[in-house]
Amino acid sequence: MLTKVVAFQARMGQTLSLAEKIHIFKQRPDFVCLPEYCLLDDSVGDYRTAALRKREYIEYLIRLSDELSTCLIAGTVAEAVDDRLYNACYVINRGMPIGRYRKRYPVPGELSEGISPGEKGLVLEVEGIRISVLICGDIFYRDLYDEARRERVDIVFVPTTSPYRPADSTSARRERDRKYFFALAQRSVAYVVKVCGVGKIFGRPLQGRSLIAAPWDFVSQVDFSSQSEKRILTETLDISELREFREKLERRKPVIRDQVGSLSSQII
Repeated sequence: MLTKVVAFQARMGQTLSLAEKIHIFKQRPDFVCLPEYCLLDDSVGDYRTAALRKREYIEYLIRLSDELSTCLIAGTVAEAVDDRLYNACYVINRGMPIGRYRKRYPVPGELSEGISPGEKGLVLEVEGIRISVLICGDIFYRDLYDEARRERVDIVFVPTTSPYRPADSTSARRERDRKYFFALAQRSVAYVVKVCGVGKIFGRPLQGRSLIAAPWDFVSQVDFSSQSEKRILTETLDISELREFREKLERRKPVIRDQVGSLSSQII
């Protein structure tokens, strides 16, 4: 069983151009994933203001999923419920919302600005493929990847924003990708699709290090020289191969537990 996945490293606050939509549509992807907070532009100064525009954002994302004729992991939006704010990812299958995941481990900056933790995970089956969603700092928590493994998830999508660090070396970036995303693909025994935004969020610059990882290796990565540019990663993932790998691993021995800490002071 093959499935085509598009990871769109988008510029924050920009909707897709006609050319970008045509380019993605022609590839006939089964899944398209956008970055965390992807629609926030310079006019939005805080999460509560962003939450006031949730309906506008969701209506656009529903149209986009329909136009692309795909299952859209629709980045994230801020949403308000009573006096609480959440960072939420909607999954929209060909114009129909089918699930919502709220980030369970907001990073310190979000917590200080009122974003509350979500309470439960999300696992969906789309045309026979089991998917789940984590958001950015969620990946620092091993229990969430253990959860994905128990649920026999095939693909974990991770919408992300990653702050730009002027002094960051290529080796340091590569090490973080291996420590978290590749190691956690191994731990969950699933494909991991990390999708970053580029540009700025609330005036703070970002870097894009989008990637797709399998339990045995990286499948695709945006080149570090392109971390400030929009990029589209497209890969055909072999779900049957992944499931065979998982079954062989389970027959031979328990999955080796990688040493991944709880919430790191390092933001991805």
